[in-house]
Amino acid sequence: MIFNKLARVLNVEIMLCALLIVLYGVTSSAPLLLLVVLIGVVCAFALPFGRSIQLAFFLLPCAEVFTQSPYISISLLTCIFLAMFARYILTHVTETEYSQPGLLLMLLVLIYELIHMLYNPLMASFVTVRWSVFFIFTSLLLFDRNKYCSFSQLRFTLLCGVITSTAYGLLQQYFQVSNSYSLNVISRFSGGAGDPNNFGLFCLLLIYFYLPTIPREKISRSTFMIILMMLTFGALTVSRSFFIVAILSLLTYFIFYFRSALGDMFVRGLILFNCLLILFGVYWFSGATFIGELDIFVRFSGNNLSDLTGSRSDILQEYIRLFFELPYNFILFGAGINGYLEYYNNYFIQAGLFTEVVGPHNTFLEIMISFGLMGFTLFAAYIYLGFRAERNRVASSHIFRLAWLPIMVFILYCFSLQNLGKYSSYFILMLIVYNTYRKDT
Repeated sequence: MIFNKLARVLNVEIMLCALLIVLYGVTSSAPLLLLVVLIGVVCAFALPFGRSIQLAFFLLPCAEVFTQSPYISISLLTCIFLAMFARYILTHVTETEYSQPGLLLMLLVLIYELIHMLYNPLMASFVTVRWSVFFIFTSLLLFDRNKYCSFSQLRFTLLCGVITSTAYGLLQQYFQVSNSYSLNVISRFSGGAGDPNNFGLFCLLLIYFYLPTIPREKISRSTFMIILMMLTFGALTVSRSFFIVAILSLLTYFIFYFRSALGDMFVRGLILFNCLLILFGVYWFSGATFIGELDIFVRFSGNNLSDLTGSRSDILQEYIRLFFELPYNFILFGAGINGYLEYYNNYFIQAGLFTEVVGPHNTFLEIMISFGLMGFTLFAAYIYLGFRAERNRVASSHIFRLAWLPIMVFILYCFSLQNLGKYSSYFILMLIVYNTYRKDT
């Protein structure tokens, strides 16, 4: 019964890819990844394009899995997305309409990025070409007036992707435990996403993609189950960012959800506060100490800013110091999204500051060093036009504040992630835009 119901709402290609990814977590058999690529390419050219977009969102939380292939040095996921882009160019570009201001900004951002090659030779690389191709692809989808599948379909496939990513990560840990594992090292979970913070971001966004955007609208049991599941998955990351952002965003949602009923909000808040006091009292009088020994509390127990931020404050300081010591063209126009990392780290390694390549771990800092002081406004305008294009498409007249929660989550995570060079970030941005103007019924 469950499998029949699942088959009605889930595409066959997604179920096959999920099975193969989970099997890869158990066996690490590289040919399984080739089968996923084959399914993705066939889906791109043989099925309706909306099915390709759904498969793309399904694969995003499993992106790191495809970097482990012994066949080629680049991610196998690139092959699937290239096939999808080729299909879109061949069958849809000439038959649809676009937001003209959005396309103009897309071209300006692309040209601005490529101009960095004039004074930063490190920009001339395959990474720049790949980023350019996928930036064009995601931008065309963002500014396309036609939508090839609904928001509810996309969030469901993303949910399936996170579940598959979690299953892959858990099975890989069980079947392929490293002999060099140290009990003194805090184990952090990242599923198939490759980075605990990136995985936690997917989990939190899904919570707000499923929660209603209208105050006091009924929340179904299935939504509560999804919230509990995503909070559980996110907690496995032992990420300070996840716990901080989750608490702040859920508190904000609670306030906005009951904004028209302050009495209910006060009563519910009082009940919750009393429950927490009772639990704390039981914990205190029992003499238990296990809570303080949990990994997440250990990570919050640092006695200086560097420990509490995982050395991000030190990295931030060095990037900013070097930024203002560089020639004026780097300060005004930046080193390029795909050129700053190696350029800055050459200086860091020569100065003996870091022993390996270190990213800024901060998207706002990344924008500054990539685009410079002049380009920040250009990229902000690109994002603004993405939201405006969707607002015009759906002719939305009123948006409740609850719809802005995913934006808040994404912005807060930008202090822990570097997103500009990842095409997955632009897909996430597109889904956030769709969610902002979705119409709950």
